[in-house]
Amino acid sequence: MVADGTEQAIKWERSRLRHAEALQAAGVLPWRWARRLRYGCLIPAGPLARLATGAGLLAYLIWLSVRDEFDSPGVLRAVGLALLFVLLCTNRASVTEHGLSFDVAGLRQVSSFGFVPLYAVRDVEPGRRPADWPHGPTHGGPWPGRSRVHIRYEDAQGDLKVRSAWVRQPELYADTVLGGRPERKPGRKPGRRR
Repeated sequence: MVADGTEQAIKWERSRLRHAEALQAAGVLPWRWARRLRYGCLIPAGPLARLATGAGLLAYLIWLSVRDEFDSPGVLRAVGLALLFVLLCTNRASVTEHGLSFDVAGLRQVSSFGFVPLYAVRDVEPGRRPADWPHGPTHGGPWPGRSRVHIRYEDAQGDLKVRSAWVRQPELYADTVLGGRPERKPGRKPGRRR
């Protein structure tokens, strides 16, 4: 039993390292992802980050007005910092040959957002989470052009867990995670932009 757990942990770690290498090769530029990732999509900051940013910006603007320093440079600086914070909270949903993750490339490691190897994925459900599935972390939030997808997987200890995300093209994401290949437009070479 212990040997099985050790083998599972080693297999998980090997997949995570290969996934991290693929993400590093893909870089942070979205047009490079098509050649190096099975699926890649930016996930805007979640509702909590947007709410905290809005509340912080509002509090700062009120503070400026109370001190009679409500001037154009101060307001622009505050809005610029708020936009920078929201951009830095943007995640990337990535699927490689070895696993899936939700990461901010270049800012945080893959493991901080819970890498999941593809062999551990049991089911993917676009839309509403099935009632018998456990709750799990959600990446991103409602945004135009994004739909919710739930991934049920078996973690390294053998427990069933769920991760949810708001992604573009949820059916394509589900197919890619479950082992399908992303479809390419006919007559177009992979990785070439028009």
